[in-house]
Amino acid sequence: MGFDTLVREGVLLASTVTLCLLAAIAVLALRTLSLPVCRNCGFQSVRRAHSHHDPLDMFARICFLYPHRCEKCLRRFYCFGSPRIHRHSGNRSAAAGKS
Repeated sequence: MGFDTLVREGVLLASTVTLCLLAAIAVLALRTLSLPVCRNCGFQSVRRAHSHHDPLDMFARICFLYPHRCEKCLRRFYCFGSPRIHRHSGNRSAAAGKS
C-alpha cells in the first residue's frame, strides 16, 4: 500500500464519519420539532433535566443539545432548543393520578 492509498482511505473514513454525525444531528432536529412531548410515552409535559459532568453531556452541550425529562415516565432524552422550558403544565397531578 502506498502513501496515496492510505491518504485516500483516511479521507474516505473521515468523510463517512462526518456524514454519519450530520445525519444523526438532522434526525435529532426533526425529532424535536414537536416538543414538549416525550418521545417514549407521548406525555406533553417535559422539563429540563440536570446536566451531569460526563462525556456524553459535555458533547451534547457542544452540539446545542439539552437534557430533558418526562414528568410521567421519567425518561431522560436530549433535544435542541432553548436551554430552558418555562412551561410546566398542570399535567404533573394527572401523571401522579395515573400511576
